[in-house]
Amino acid sequence: MTSWQDSPYLTGAERAALALVETALQPSAGGERVSDELYAQAAEHYEPKALATLMFAISQVSFFNSVALIAKPVPGRSFTDPWK
Repeated sequence: MTSWQDSPYLTGAERAALALVETALQPSAGGERVSDELYAQAAEHYEPKALATLMFAISQVSFFNSVALIAKPVPGRSFTDPWK
């Protein structure tokens, strides 16, 4: 969703979640990616357990993105095929 910031259809919680995803998954030249302010905004919309679940979901996206960059998967083939 490229224009989530401008969409009138999203709730504050959805915007906070998308801001976390976008910030956490963007490459950073240095320093922290998620500021204390952004974390506080998300925490306004999510209870601690829900926020932890969201963080783990974001980390899974990052994990699978890394696997795809390394393995270059092809549908219908094992991701280990390039190394056979």
